Amino acid sequence: MVRKTISIDENLFLELEKEGVLSNFKNFSDLVSSSLRSTVEYMKQENYRKQIAQMASDPLVQNDIDEIQDDFKYADSEFNAF
Repeated sequence: MVRKTISIDENLFLELEKEGVLSNFKNFSDLVSSSLRSTVEYMKQENYRKQIAQMASDPLVQNDIDEIQDDFKYADSEFNAF
């Protein structure tokens, strides 16, 4: 466990209290840890989405996709063969 001191905007803290957010956690540290876990997961998904978008515009990747589609064009056309 790493101990860190944080500062939080007073209005944000008051809003957390007013909305009962704090009562859903063991303590404030638990709230912060949970929020940071959510942020990390969101950033992982966002980074993955950006990487996929980059790949989609990469000519080498697009060429590979075109080759794969070409390789399977006959198999795809046999879908209703049975």
